[in-house]
Amino acid sequence: MLKKLSFLLALFLTGSLTTLVAQTASLHETTGSKAAVTTKTNSLLNMDSESWSLYADEENNLYYVDFATLSVNLNDIVVTRDDGEVVLREQVFDLPVDTIYEIDFNQYGKGNYTIELRSFTDVIRRKVKI
Repeated sequence: MLKKLSFLLALFLTGSLTTLVAQTASLHETTGSKAAVTTKTNSLLNMDSESWSLYADEENNLYYVDFATLSVNLNDIVVTRDDGEVVLREQVFDLPVDTIYEIDFNQYGKGNYTIELRSFTDVIRRKVKI
């Protein structure tokens, strides 16, 4: 009886060890593929300025951010002048993912501005001239 118990215990430990090694290997593969996805997401954030969901109505000094076409969830939107003065900072995390957010530059006057769309991991910037 003791031999059977020892044999079953050894078999169980071998199976557990095999499962542990397989899960560890799987974890390393998942981490590697996650890094690849992160790299891809970062490259999506660095797209050229014409294709990152910011639309201009230059005649009325309005810019629109289309959340639905962004590949990340935004935390906040910040607009700064060239001298670094922050003219707009708004938390947008709670807004629906299909929001179209309007930035009205009429209240800030003419000049050069930087629009920053901030996620929790990265920042998308675009310079605009009003």
